[in-house]
Amino acid sequence: RDQHACWCSHALARGSTSRRLHVGMRVTLCVGAFLAVAANKGEKNPIRHVVSLLQQMQAKIEEEEATDAKLFAKYECFCKKNTVELTQAIEDGKAKITDLQSQIEATKEGRTQAIADLQQAKDDRAAAKQAVEEATKVREKEAADYASESGDIKANIGALNQAIPAIEKGMGASFLQTPAAAALQRAVSASVSTPDYEKTLLQSFFQQGDGQAAPQSGEIVGILKTMKEEMEKALAEITHAEEEAKVNFAQLKEAKAKEVAAATRTIEKKTQKSGEMAVEVTQLEGDLEETESTLEQDTGYSNELAVSCKEKAQDYEAIKVARADELVAIADTI
Repeated sequence: RDQHACWCSHALARGSTSRRLHVGMRVTLCVGAFLAVAANKGEKNPIRHVVSLLQQMQAKIEEEEATDAKLFAKYECFCKKNTVELTQAIEDGKAKITDLQSQIEATKEGRTQAIADLQQAKDDRAAAKQAVEEATKVREKEAADYASESGDIKANIGALNQAIPAIEKGMGASFLQTPAAAALQRAVSASVSTPDYEKTLLQSFFQQGDGQAAPQSGEIVGILKTMKEEMEKALAEITHAEEEAKVNFAQLKEAKAKEVAAATRTIEKKTQKSGEMAVEVTQLEGDLEETESTLEQDTGYSNELAVSCKEKAQDYEAIKVARADELVAIADTI
């Protein structure tokens, strides 16, 4: 009986995986087999044994149904849980990709600006250094010109300081024998402020000496004193201009030094920032590539899961219908 009950149970189970169009027929065949076996064994009440076997089959099917229901419930929970998690992961992945793309674009733009700022700072520093070099050349020339001009004026003033007292004392001839007289003569010839008449009178003095020019010595002294005043005034003016030029140059150097220092700090800062942004772009692009790969995998798995869960649900529904048909057939037979 047990072997035949097992065979009938498997036959019914196999029928459940196809279409159960002839469940009642299979149950009838099983009952016929049970009765034949019982008759061969000479059992007095074979119907009772058949009913008992059918009831065992019914219990086994119900037990399997309960087991499958629990397993399917777990699987259905697995499907729902993973579907929700994958859906959220896909949404998060898409949002992250959009955010990473924005960050990459912004960082690249920031690095482009940092590079432009870096170049501008280098240009500014080079311009400041060049300005100092050019100003230094100008200052050196101004200083040399001042030294030459002031030296000549001082020499001429020195010569006048010797000539005036000598002429006043009637010792002009002695003065004319000194190197200072020759220097003074050259100064008179080069003077643009001395009138021609006075130049002529002075040149006559230099050539003839104070002996022949005695009647005019007072006028000559007056001319020389005027020339001295003008030279002292000129010396004071160029000396003042030289001092101003020194101050202006010092201020320019100080200002340009500050510009160079500021540009150097900017260069260091922008160089560091540019490097950091380059690294950041590389990291963001790596993160983007990884996120895109993960999104592709999650999307593929989500699609596979949807198909698998749908198929399993369809199979389970088919099995439920088959078992229900079997149980109805067995109940009708009993």
